[in-house]
Amino acid sequence: MTLGSTVSADHCTPADMIAFLAGLPLISRPIIAKWFRQNPKTEAKADSSPVTIADRSVETKLRVAIMQRFPADTISGEEFGPDDISDSSKGATSSYRWIIDPIDGTKAFISGKPAFGTLVGLLHNDLPVAGLVDLPVLDECYIGLNGFGAAITAQLNGKLIIPNGQTELANARLATTSPRALSPARLVDFDRLADEVAVTNYGGDCHNYALLAAGHIDLVMEDSLAAHDIMAVAALMQAAGATVTDLAGQPIRNGHSTDILAAATSQLHQAALSVISQTR
Repeated sequence: MTLGSTVSADHCTPADMIAFLAGLPLISRPIIAKWFRQNPKTEAKADSSPVTIADRSVETKLRVAIMQRFPADTISGEEFGPDDISDSSKGATSSYRWIIDPIDGTKAFISGKPAFGTLVGLLHNDLPVAGLVDLPVLDECYIGLNGFGAAITAQLNGKLIIPNGQTELANARLATTSPRALSPARLVDFDRLADEVAVTNYGGDCHNYALLAAGHIDLVMEDSLAAHDIMAVAALMQAAGATVTDLAGQPIRNGHSTDILAAATSQLHQAALSVISQTR
């Protein structure tokens, strides 16, 4: 596959960016398919989270593809941090940063469950402006441009998507990956929120955010996240028209945000924020 050559994302049109992001699964999916349900050796990282050869191989290949196309941009990733694979950030002059999560939901991946994805986010001055959320087993490729090149659009397999417009907590569908991923204080907040909604879902990792962007889930609350967990999904949901902040109601920003509250509408977001802020 030829991905072309451009110095930085700043020289890329919205249409070219969509095409570039849509091409990345051609790199990541074959690697994931090779190892999915093959019980690859799993190692524990310093934070006790699992990692496999698939995670590392996907990130390595995606870094190379991004570096070749946008050599002036910086790159960070879950498995190798900043600049451990390429020299893309050494002497970089661009205000754009790429953030990669090669397999968001490695626990699901090593358990043979299909709801995991590859995340590639693009930041401009630390704000998420574009994102890829690719669910390879489900063949769902979500792409969002959140102001990149002044474009705002969200797609699933090339078709436009929007949230469903839910405004009432009592009718909302809420999701989080796991109560064990929430801090004790935030678990109290989540349980209070769960008492107010119609449906509460557990599991899903990045798929929850994609389903919110596409109109199937109305609220997602998560805690204790890293930038690679947040940036691509935030860009996608905002591009679709959702309201996305941290749990204090502040904008998502690299280096600051470690939790997230996403809602289909601003009214629903405000209602949820009011519930989880009751004791703060």
